[in-house]
Amino acid sequence: MALTGVLRPGHAQVRVTDLEEALHFYRDVLGLVETGRDGAGRVYFKAWDERDHNSVVVRQADRAGIDHFAFKVSDNSKNWRARYAAGAR
Repeated sequence: MALTGVLRPGHAQVRVTDLEEALHFYRDVLGLVETGRDGAGRVYFKAWDERDHNSVVVRQADRAGIDHFAFKVSDNSKNWRARYAAGAR
């Protein structure tokens, strides 16, 4: 059973082994806009047409990978959550 209400990928937090190289890639190669940094060393990016504060978070780590990935869902997300909780996985 397909879940309705998923609009698009919405957010990802990425672990990198070379933060400066990653910042160059996301900012200068992909053209994402840096929107902030926090005390934990995470750097926040968004595309130029994003409404949200960020859609990509990059952080330094010993091993590269993804911490989490999320989807944007429609305002009908209550229905989506109920279906997911009922076992539509």
